Amino acid sequence: MSAAINQPALPFTQALEVIAQVMRDGVATHPDNEWLRRSVQYHLGRAEAHLQLLREGDQREDHIAHAATRLLMALTLRELG
Repeated sequence: MSAAINQPALPFTQALEVIAQVMRDGVATHPDNEWLRRSVQYHLGRAEAHLQLLREGDQREDHIAHAATRLLMALTLRELG
């Protein structure tokens, strides 16, 4: 595979590492993978809540990272069927 083909993915590397860290942190506080037992709609709601907190200026968490993680969870569950 040529380097030019890999270039578009490079900007996402850091963002995906941030999501991976959110997931690792989540495993530390929720070791039973409870997110797998939640619905797609649940995760979408949690993503929306993080985006709302971000819009309100809340800085207690990295809300973009948490919203992106919840969206990835929703996507994963959708693909698992």
